[in-house]
Amino acid sequence: MQARMDAGFARELEDDAAVLGLRSASELVREGLRLIHKQARELAMAASYDESYAGKPAPVSEFTSALWSA
Repeated sequence: MQARMDAGFARELEDDAAVLGLRSASELVREGLRLIHKQARELAMAASYDESYAGKPAPVSEFTSALWSA
């Protein structure tokens, strides 16, 4: 994968990498891609719940209900 960006943004990313302790551009890109992948999985899971429960709240177990009613 390759990406083009302007020089100013590239400098900002270099600063971000230093703050995060990432030692190379490759590490920075991998970390960014991991975050994108994680967010995509979370959104897909949320969409799956919405589809399964037709937009209604998921059922709550008796135990959870008892905890919240106290």
